[in-house]
Amino acid sequence: MKKILLSLIALIALVSCSGQKDDTKVLKVAMDLKFPPFMYVDDENNPAGLEVEVAKAFASYMDMDLQIVNTDFSMLIPALETGEVDIVISDMTVTDQRKNKVDFSSPYRYARIIALVNKAYYNDMNISDDMDVEDFFSLEDIKPIGLASTISTSIPNEYGVEATEVTEIGSAIMEINTGLSNVLVGTSTVIQDHYANESTTELYFGIPQYFSSAFAIKKGNQDLVDKANEFIETLYEEDGLYNLIKDEYDVIISDYLKDKNLGLDYIVQNPER
Repeated sequence: MKKILLSLIALIALVSCSGQKDDTKVLKVAMDLKFPPFMYVDDENNPAGLEVEVAKAFASYMDMDLQIVNTDFSMLIPALETGEVDIVISDMTVTDQRKNKVDFSSPYRYARIIALVNKAYYNDMNISDDMDVEDFFSLEDIKPIGLASTISTSIPNEYGVEATEVTEIGSAIMEINTGLSNVLVGTSTVIQDHYANESTTELYFGIPQYFSSAFAIKKGNQDLVDKANEFIETLYEEDGLYNLIKDEYDVIISDYLKDKNLGLDYIVQNPER
């Protein structure tokens, strides 16, 4: 009887230990690790970058272990829909089309819309950031250029100006440099294009629109949406993640954008604030 009792105790202990192992909470986060300095694989083959820092902090907030699932951007939402991952943290822009497929958290990143302008045209038209956007797109001989089905063509169209469509962004930049076209609308990447072509381009920051990025979560998982929103609020607190990594990422972001005046705040603070 004693042996049977001891065997039962051992069996219960084994089942208990096995249960603890199976119950380990893991947060599976999908992101596309091809976009340094925001998300990439470092020299030691580890995920790194701003999005990774956010994912680590969220997993810690949830008291869960983090598993980053490297996923091509086109497959992020399908991975969420099939349950392969719990959440997408990958600088995913909130759009109406995506809202039909997933739920979104509050924004945690922002992308301002900027125009790269031919320098001679910029000077001839006396363009400045104080110029109203309607006045900007009403300028004489304005000739926008851009890629089809992107903001480079849709934003000018919103203001009644038809943009020339090209298939390669390099072609658009070349036309801006030569003056064949004079306006290219984009996000932060046009800042890099400007500093690569300072002698022939200027930047116009007067377009009031911007994009926001959020965590993508499987439709109907309101509990996770609520927890994500609570976490995102902490990012902006005095002792939150963004302040903790600000010094490091101010340097990284300014190097990336080629502008010493633009740091972490430029991509994480709401432009309307």
